[in-house]
Amino acid sequence: MNLDQLMIEIESWVDKVAVYQKIANEQNQLQVRTKGYATDFVTNADVKSEEILVECIRKAYPEHSILTEEKGSYASDSNYLWVIDPIDGTTNFIHRFPLSSISIALQHKGVTQAGMVYSPWLNMKFYATRRGGAYLNGKRIFVSATAQLEKSLLATGFPGGGFSEYMNLEYFKRMISQVAGIRRTGSAALDLCFVAASYFDGFWEFDLNDWDMCAGALIVEEAGGIVQRLEVNEHSLTLCSNDRLYDIFKESLLIQD
Repeated sequence: MNLDQLMIEIESWVDKVAVYQKIANEQNQLQVRTKGYATDFVTNADVKSEEILVECIRKAYPEHSILTEEKGSYASDSNYLWVIDPIDGTTNFIHRFPLSSISIALQHKGVTQAGMVYSPWLNMKFYATRRGGAYLNGKRIFVSATAQLEKSLLATGFPGGGFSEYMNLEYFKRMISQVAGIRRTGSAALDLCFVAASYFDGFWEFDLNDWDMCAGALIVEEAGGIVQRLEVNEHSLTLCSNDRLYDIFKESLLIQD
């Protein structure tokens, strides 16, 4: 498969979704409901955006499998799997806070080959292909060279509801006095991309789903960063940074575990 040609296709699909999302949001066409718990929101725009992407994929690659946030799995016997988050940062999207993104990635035999994360509101399009580098709006990007924890700007996330949210408060308190600052954007996909572009020096979050991080993780790796998923207190922890800071960051975050 030609990954450069594939990326052109992906971009056309994502652009189509972005046009729809802008219209739905600006014209106040959103219908909001909850899923697993009271603050786990989904909108008609999430569902429709996912439908657009699935339709594009099935038209171009009908034999491929698809994993989506809203509808689950479209399984087949293919070695190719598309991983989609139609709106990463739905709460931001509902409030018109301009930090949500469209995330799409393609895996082959479990290895991510191409990924794109697009924030229509910020006009920031991050993308990467395996061994092809990472880019933002056509310009090559790289992780930061920060090597000292006290000079680093980190990001994290607090999932709405459940034990993970309260558990991460302990890690937040552990890190806040050791770093220059910690931010929470509300979009894990963008957090990963912001590490790739050196805006953040590192990021951690518990219990991310594959669709939250599949594209973003490849973008970080192709920008020269490190991404790992660890098991901590029976929870999954995603941790990423540049190669100079990673070990220090990991040791400081997990020092009491």
